[in-house]
Amino acid sequence: MINGIATILMALFIDPVLSVLTDDVVLGKISAGYFRKFIVYMVVARIAGTLLAQLLFLPCAQLIALLAERL
Repeated sequence: MINGIATILMALFIDPVLSVLTDDVVLGKISAGYFRKFIVYMVVARIAGTLLAQLLFLPCAQLIALLAERL
């Protein structure tokens, strides 16, 4: 469920920005270097987000289980 929502959100928010930047590079409005830098930052952000999610997943699951037991 979470992956599906994340995929939809990425398609709605990230892909249009990337499409506009691609058009701007083709039209010469921005440099190819800027575009490459943007792509690298996007990849780094996705990797960092994945690692952060892995670090937070188990503690958050344990917290939810603890709260559920107390209710």
